[in-house]
Amino acid sequence: MKLLSRSLVLAFASLALLATTPACNKARFYDSRVKINRIMPVRVAPDGKPLDLDVEFDWFQCPGTQIEIIRGTAAFADCMKQYKPGDDVKVRVEYHWQSRQGVWDWDVNEMGGCLRPPDDDDLSSFDTVQECEPIVANGVEEGFKCNRIPAKALLAKCPWFARH
Repeated sequence: MKLLSRSLVLAFASLALLATTPACNKARFYDSRVKINRIMPVRVAPDGKPLDLDVEFDWFQCPGTQIEIIRGTAAFADCMKQYKPGDDVKVRVEYHWQSRQGVWDWDVNEMGGCLRPPDDDDLSSFDTVQECEPIVANGVEEGFKCNRIPAKALLAKCPWFARH
């Protein structure tokens, strides 16, 4: 009986380990909308065409202040020339497991119909995910405090910001 119980415990432990193994975590895709803040070529060819392009945008549909900058290739830059700051565009987000860092992460794979293949070695794209609120003392706003750990309200609306 003792041997059977130990075998069952080991079997359940193995199943639990398999369920949490990153290889079992499949990528998920989400669609959202963002507002473009800035579009800026980084490197330009002699003929004046951008070789790569940075796009800064706000995740305005998500609670809090979520700002991101992504870098794209020359093909992405050529496609993005149809947009300007202030435009509201659709994005396609891939939420996937990052085995090197051991966390979940997201990449914007498409913006406004423009494909953007992510570069695993891209050190220039970054995001700021935070929820801020004013600090009020005696009815006067004296500053603000920000929480950089996504709260339930943010994750309910924009689940790709989860890092667990």
